[in-house]
Amino acid sequence: MVYWWQVVSSLLIALPLTLASPGDISSAFQGYHRSCFARRCSSPALLEEFADGQPLYLQLLGWDCTSECKYSSMWKAVDKFQEQGKGIPQFFGKWPFVRVWGIQEPASAIFSLLNGIGHLYMIIKLRRTVPPSAPMYYAWHLYCAIAMHAWFWSTIFHACETSFTEIMDYFSAFSLNLSGLFLICIRSLALRHGRIDHRVVFAAGVVLCLIFWRHTSYLYHLQRFDYGYNMKINLLAGLTSTIWWVSWCLYHIRRKPYLIGPVKCIIAANLLLLLELGDFPPIWWTFDAHSLWHAGTFPLVFIWYSFAIIDCKHLHSMCTLTLPQTRWF
Repeated sequence: MVYWWQVVSSLLIALPLTLASPGDISSAFQGYHRSCFARRCSSPALLEEFADGQPLYLQLLGWDCTSECKYSSMWKAVDKFQEQGKGIPQFFGKWPFVRVWGIQEPASAIFSLLNGIGHLYMIIKLRRTVPPSAPMYYAWHLYCAIAMHAWFWSTIFHACETSFTEIMDYFSAFSLNLSGLFLICIRSLALRHGRIDHRVVFAAGVVLCLIFWRHTSYLYHLQRFDYGYNMKINLLAGLTSTIWWVSWCLYHIRRKPYLIGPVKCIIAANLLLLLELGDFPPIWWTFDAHSLWHAGTFPLVFIWYSFAIIDCKHLHSMCTLTLPQTRWF
């Protein structure tokens, strides 16, 4: 699941949130927003009154007076569009979502959380069934840690969108993208007859860490985030990982039939990509194409780790190294 998961993820996270959209530049939204701001946010006394009445959980999720006015004005504008028989536009680069307990995109947040839990569950299963002396044992632990970190920030970003959570979501997704390259590099190049060449492991780790540092430091120091550049780099890394994994699986699939698992993930991820190509307003103002994509990646986690478990057991049966020699990866 490493390959197309990263490619799709890179495409999703790199799409820019435009500064203006048809919804928020409409006269209906602008009128409601000006009225709301004047009534609730236009003076220190009004702001203090608003803060006193604001529930704590909304404050913790960053809902201030201005964002509350944007949210309420958005839904009034949506009602106006529906009364006039017009289509529902996007607001500030996003579809309108009904918030739940202050969570801006509840479906995407919940499905992101489930993906992270899926990784945790499966790495525990791997630990129970695969001996630590098996090659790739610790490599999969590293991959799981990176994946859980990425899904954590995806959950936070969909729950509370700020410039900081946006950057952390983008950067952690890129690290997950690179971790797929790290896995296939070790599996295809570092393993020879059950033995691991730690020079390859070290070289691959250093190169990928440098790529991550160069990419993220460049974006971080820009005055304005370069979404196009981020998309191109993620797409390049994702395609490289995809081609490498698929080629390796197909080359060895006759002798290792269990490699059909990764191939299934590729096909499924390609089908899920169609959701993003057919973007649509949220169903029940909750489930949009992006959230359904997150839902679709959840079952793929189990297929992916099932392959990891079988592969580790296969490698362990072939391994002639002692535990200290195979301890790292």
